[in-house]
Amino acid sequence: MSDTTLTAEAFVLVVEPVTAPVLVEGGEDCVITLEQTETVVIGAGEQGPPGPQGIPGPAGGSSLQRQAGEVLSALRVLYELDGAVFALDYRDETHIDLLLGLSLTAADAGQPLNVQRSGVIEDAGWSWQPGRIWLGADGQLTQTPPVDGFDVLIGAAVSATRITLNIQDPIEQE
Repeated sequence: MSDTTLTAEAFVLVVEPVTAPVLVEGGEDCVITLEQTETVVIGAGEQGPPGPQGIPGPAGGSSLQRQAGEVLSALRVLYELDGAVFALDYRDETHIDLLLGLSLTAADAGQPLNVQRSGVIEDAGWSWQPGRIWLGADGQLTQTPPVDGFDVLIGAAVSATRITLNIQDPIEQE
């Protein structure tokens, strides 16, 4: 096909089969039909239905997707065990070393859940004071450092609605 300028109007171009007389040895005339039908559809496309949600975030492992092991809310600190994630409590001695990151989405048990391990997170519902943020009860974030259980620094609030994740190793309180 030659180069053609197309407009936004849709059209269909059909090239019909070509017939050509052919002289065959022996002097008899024959007609041979070449089966080379070509159909080309050219036109403006429409948006299709959305596909499944992909793996979140930039390359490098700062964001990932896991399966919820229980009903989970967004913006909760999670741990991972056997491919599923659960809310982590600052007093959970059994799972404290399995800390994965912060949930970005909510999910029912068995559904995919987006998790962020580092970087900036914003939420209009937050009202932080600039300063440190720790792991609290049931995976919640708090600006009150724990006096028992484990001290797990999650990051810092840099504005009322923005935190920078910088998850540190847990320190057991005595």
